[in-house]
Amino acid sequence: MALTNSMVEKLIGWCYESETIANIRAQAREQFFGCDNPEEINYIADTGSPNGLERRFLGWFAFNFKLPDGQHPAELAARELLKPPRLDSVLDAIRKARYVTGIVTRVTYDRGFSLEMEDEKFTITSPELSRIVKKGQVISAHILPTGKKQWLIGPGWLVWPVLPGPNMRSQLKSVQPDPIAIERLLQEEPKAAGESEPVDYPQDDTFEAAVARMSEAAKREGKSKLILSPEKWKNIILSHMMKNDAIGFAEKVSKLAGDVNSVEEINKWLALAMNIWNTTPQPDRGGKSAIEIMRQQQNNKKF
Repeated sequence: MALTNSMVEKLIGWCYESETIANIRAQAREQFFGCDNPEEINYIADTGSPNGLERRFLGWFAFNFKLPDGQHPAELAARELLKPPRLDSVLDAIRKARYVTGIVTRVTYDRGFSLEMEDEKFTITSPELSRIVKKGQVISAHILPTGKKQWLIGPGWLVWPVLPGPNMRSQLKSVQPDPIAIERLLQEEPKAAGESEPVDYPQDDTFEAAVARMSEAAKREGKSKLILSPEKWKNIILSHMMKNDAIGFAEKVSKLAGDVNSVEEINKWLALAMNIWNTTPQPDRGGKSAIEIMRQQQNNKKF
């Protein structure tokens, strides 16, 4: 019998509650977050909600972490909850689970979506995520095979808060981070006294503020082609947004940025541009911006 979403949640529930592995779970939590209390860490772009933190940890703990006997906690959970023959198929799925970062290439509303990682393509069954993700977005997630050339998505999936960089589609396999590496990327260092506000992942409330932030940064660093009027930014973004062409937008911003000295620098300009994208009013969404829609969804959805 194929693995189901409800069974995945039962496995995760056991990993979360079992007293048998309570001490190991506590030690693993500190390893994953790098501290005792992750809620005291500054996280970028609304990725630090208690529910989101817990779900990302549980995904890693269940499917990546290894117990002293070499088993993953999800395998131990399956042995406690199931009996053959179903146990055998679930154990096989757990052992074949993968953590991937890929680009959404197709969305079928209320059913699922396709995820691409260079020459590998995954058909993901997830009605919930199909209502949230868009073509061109980057997702990191645990995926588990169902035996039908399809995959289920595990807990703690992440839709990246910034656009992919240029040529990312052709280099995904070489930049596959593990869950802990991603968690560190999401964590911001606490701001020291007198330190300026970090601008790596800005998130303004209004379109005008986002454009002004880009213009100020571009003027400061001599990037004149990135100093555009709000109307020009809106035209550029809507032309790509209507085609679901997030990759093309990233490439356009990269051309406007011109020569850069590092990956970190181009990512900074892409993050500033994504800030404008996220605050641009969308005509087909009643004039609401992506950030407004995302915040509404995050108030209602489960991680």
